[in-house]
Amino acid sequence: MPRPESIAEVAVAGPLRRTFIYRVPESIGELQPGQRLLVPFGRGRKTGYYLGPARRRQGLKLKDITRTIDAVSYFSPELFKFCRWMADYYFANPADCLVAALPPPLKSGAVAAYFWKTKPDWLPPSVARRAKTGMRVTPAALSRITGERGLFQRLVGEAAIVEQPLPEAALQSRRYVALRTAGSEVWEKHFATRKFQPERFDGAKTKTELKEAGWSDYHFQLALRENVLLPVYRDEEHGSVMEFVQAREDVSRIELNAEQQAVVKELRKSLDGPFSPNLLHGVTGSGKTIVYCHLCRELLQKGKTALVLTPEIALTGSILSYFRGFFGDLVTVIHSAMTERERWASWRSIRSGRCKIVVGPRSAIFAPLANLGLIVVDEEHDPSYKQSDPAPRFHGRDAAVMRAKLSDIPILLGTASPSLESYHHARSGRYRLLRLTRRPAGAGLPTVHVVDMRKDRLRGDLSFMSFSLKQEMERRLANGEQAILYLNRRGHSPQLKCRACGEVLQCPHCRINMTYHKVGRKLSCHYCGFVRTRYDVCPKCRGTEFMYLGAGTQKVEESLSRLFKDARAVRLDSDTASGRKRAHAILSEFASRKKNVLLGTQMVTKGLDFPGVTLVGVLSADLSLDLPDFRASEKTFARLLQVSGRSGRSQSPGEVLVQTYYPESDLIADAARQDYEAFFDREIESRRALFFPPFSRLVNFTLSGSDEKKLEKIALEFSARLREKISQSGLKAELLGPAPRPLYLLRGKYRRHMFVKTRQVVRFVGMLTEWEAAEPGFRLPSTTKLVVDVDPDDMM
Repeated sequence: MPRPESIAEVAVAGPLRRTFIYRVPESIGELQPGQRLLVPFGRGRKTGYYLGPARRRQGLKLKDITRTIDAVSYFSPELFKFCRWMADYYFANPADCLVAALPPPLKSGAVAAYFWKTKPDWLPPSVARRAKTGMRVTPAALSRITGERGLFQRLVGEAAIVEQPLPEAALQSRRYVALRTAGSEVWEKHFATRKFQPERFDGAKTKTELKEAGWSDYHFQLALRENVLLPVYRDEEHGSVMEFVQAREDVSRIELNAEQQAVVKELRKSLDGPFSPNLLHGVTGSGKTIVYCHLCRELLQKGKTALVLTPEIALTGSILSYFRGFFGDLVTVIHSAMTERERWASWRSIRSGRCKIVVGPRSAIFAPLANLGLIVVDEEHDPSYKQSDPAPRFHGRDAAVMRAKLSDIPILLGTASPSLESYHHARSGRYRLLRLTRRPAGAGLPTVHVVDMRKDRLRGDLSFMSFSLKQEMERRLANGEQAILYLNRRGHSPQLKCRACGEVLQCPHCRINMTYHKVGRKLSCHYCGFVRTRYDVCPKCRGTEFMYLGAGTQKVEESLSRLFKDARAVRLDSDTASGRKRAHAILSEFASRKKNVLLGTQMVTKGLDFPGVTLVGVLSADLSLDLPDFRASEKTFARLLQVSGRSGRSQSPGEVLVQTYYPESDLIADAARQDYEAFFDREIESRRALFFPPFSRLVNFTLSGSDEKKLEKIALEFSARLREKISQSGLKAELLGPAPRPLYLLRGKYRRHMFVKTRQVVRFVGMLTEWEAAEPGFRLPSTTKLVVDVDPDDMM
């Protein structure tokens, strides 16, 4: 008796948020949420993701799903539900959220192969005879032998069968390929021909060796599909991930002080659930990372797993060394700077249960951890947790809170300078507030001095340095101590001006002054990446003399040897820290005291613990204060507080010099006193008066196009339609704009934006979803791109 017609809702990656429905052929068994499918799409075929059953729409002719790509879904029910929530809340295509949770080999559409790992006692004899460790197995082969459709899924669930993708790189010399000649029918049909008569052999050969024996790529792929070639499965052959990050062997012996013990004791009560959000507000250097480690130790004793998020890739190595000191090989990493091999190895070690703790930046939120018991978000205030591009444009901290809620487990947000949203939630009782008010081992907070740069600065091209900071640097370096200098501007000079005609070269794609980089003698746009190399002649007057206006980290670095005879400086910014090992190497060099001055951008402001640092110099505290961003004050205060905390972490007292042209600023004064409460009380009232977060949620709409006048007209029309939709829906929302974005021209596209303030953001996104379903692409011209960003961080 034929089964009832089965209809599936399928997500396909693309610019639209909409999903599609397909008919499920009888040859395809029961589908699992998140399972990858090959579906007809337009004139071709694309990878789709099964979302669940759907109803047939009247009058719509349905296409059949071509086939399943994977025998099982790679998404646990909890992780699938989390990805669906992310798509619904951040107005994202569900396929984009599901793709973000997969490792590189599976994102490319590679077909996974499955191999026998163990042979359960309950296997039917017909299967047991054929099952050999390391041999490839397919769902179709099992069905032909036993007639049972669910057997394959059961074997995968019990880890008797394990998966491994077969991209091209996986079949090179590091993978052994065994040739089985027993299948004579297949051999005679496909291989025993005059045109193709390869050498028969037993044992194993590499793909390179097979090619030398006459195998073409066509016959190689055919042999894999027909089970004539069997890739030998070698479990965990890849070794440790990010092996250059060594464990801190002393951390497991560090005893907790009374405050740390009290925090661990309080949180220990929550480790068995239910969901509870906790904010750990600890001064810089108070030992929050050790608290995380002790909590995870308690968790592992209960047979659970943990996820630890860090704000930046460069800081992952620092916290990873702590966790490896506690847990060794039970810890792994996920981040985008890892090689594809490392990311695949890490993902597999998490899915297999071998690794119980995952450390990484925002992308680690998708880690496929089973029996998740705790999520930690370190430096929860950091803007790096927000992904602005590409979609899904999620906030790692907020997404972590929701994943903890869906898993019904506790989450711990740790920081010395809480975001206004998190601290407001703690004060209002939504989050539990825990405090660490002092540094361990008798270390005290540093003394902070404000330096008025209007009166106290060197002259000429050294005007970035004050007399006070120069004198203090000389004294500290002469005593064998270390110093950190913070300047949030990379490159040599932010402007290069022709002395003859005053020409300042701008980026042709962004109309922004290009930054001069002395290394490579080039001008670079830090927004779109456009580069002009060997800039030696003014294009306007052909002059050859230039003024290097302003100072970036390159200029400061080359000046340090002139200023300080004892300086051995190293620079840490995105130019020097490119690559997955470079940042760790720079920090290791400074930690070993081979260098005594660490100069850098915001990368030096957080998560670093160097006992030898007794002086921190903030070269310009004002750079971000004047930006047209309602979060500018919050970000500036957090960076000043964080970088100040790098000083005085041992018995030697620390000192911080903050150079500013606004010494009377309340924000600068609060940062100098390290008084978060005073800053929060003043800033929260400003947010309340202007109805900004945490008293509302923002949704930013950015329209971009290459025709400025058309874009202005389209933006006005879209805002009118959006205002009408808000009115019809009965939503309480305030629409501001449209207006040019502060960075109006970016990558050759003009940009206009408008944003909505509302307390009903879920209902608002639901309204947008219904609108787009009724009017695909909101009926905007194909030449206009629309980006919808929920809870935006970048207002530029």
